[in-house]
Amino acid sequence: MKSKVDPDLQRLRCSAKTVFLALLFVVSIGAAPALAQQPGSPGAPVIKDPRSESIQRQNREATLRSAELVVPPEKIDQARIKLAIDQMREDFRRIQVVRNEIARIVLSDKAIDFKQVSTEVIEVGKRAERLKGYLMPAGSQQKKTEVDPAEIGREDMKPALTKLCKLIDRFVDNPVLKEPGTTNIEQSAQLGRDLVSIVELSGNIKKCAEKIKE
Repeated sequence: MKSKVDPDLQRLRCSAKTVFLALLFVVSIGAAPALAQQPGSPGAPVIKDPRSESIQRQNREATLRSAELVVPPEKIDQARIKLAIDQMREDFRRIQVVRNEIARIVLSDKAIDFKQVSTEVIEVGKRAERLKGYLMPAGSQQKKTEVDPAEIGREDMKPALTKLCKLIDRFVDNPVLKEPGTTNIEQSAQLGRDLVSIVELSGNIKKCAEKIKE
């Protein structure tokens, strides 16, 4: 027997998701060309230009602030919609900031600080899980992800962190988030798969880092 979903919560998710997908696209004024690679491709993750990120982030946030003006009337507390949009905006911003911190760990010649790794991937997983809750339909399941269920060892840490960076890159660069008003079933499905993979890989890396730092 299927559990009943709170109608207000369902409308909140639909409204927030509509606003997020319609308005959270990259405004590329002054931005550098995209340097992201597909997960599994060779090469270390790049550190993205902070100035470019700042410009893009300011434009995205300005765009999202206008969301309240276009949300259709709902029989639901509008404050809850605003809170949801603000939370998604912050999660979307932070997941990119932390991704850069992880890339610095990969590119550093110093020994890996597994305590820092654990802290960073916990935040990534938490924010990706919350975004997944808003952007994926309730009860939906992703049958296939790109995460190897095998335990990550010490020697696998940098490759695993590199893959996590590239998964985040692909999520952020998904055309669904860049092209307001368009619907593409496969791209939307990929968005969901990437979020699930980010959550799973973050969890696997955390388990390894926690075990090593003990």
